[in-house]
Amino acid sequence: MIRALSIAMAPIVAALLCSCSGTVVGPSHSPSAAAISQQQRSALRDGIVTWDEYKTGFDAYQACLAKAGYRLATPHVDEYQLMDFGIPDAAVRSGVDKKCYQFHWAQLDGAWQMAHQDSSESAKIIAACLEARGVTPAEKYSDNVNLMQKHNIDVSQCPPGG
Repeated sequence: MIRALSIAMAPIVAALLCSCSGTVVGPSHSPSAAAISQQQRSALRDGIVTWDEYKTGFDAYQACLAKAGYRLATPHVDEYQLMDFGIPDAAVRSGVDKKCYQFHWAQLDGAWQMAHQDSSESAKIIAACLEARGVTPAEKYSDNVNLMQKHNIDVSQCPPGG
């Protein structure tokens, strides 16, 4: 199995649509009280994650996987300013992916995605879904999630791509 980061956006949409609370992370990455790297802790200290901090955390995550013998598939920056890549199933099954992700990048990744949610793939899908149903979308992702709820539109009813 190779899982791309874009798959991780589904839980974000689902969590916001169901008004759930808590930390939203990718499918194999659950929140924990595990220690985090000094680099990640320093980057989070001021409450703002810069591109350099996000990328440095990603590089550390990728290096951690490589040290354990795993290689991400086609890592690149997508059109939504997110790192996009595939994770080898063996890295997930062994627990190395979770360990490396949490220690080096999880909180940076979550903060970066939340800060960029208005320009995310999920935001574009929700906006297109609203438009397809004759509802004028708002500028903010969270407002569009509220519009989906207000108009009783379930994201599963949206056509592919919105």
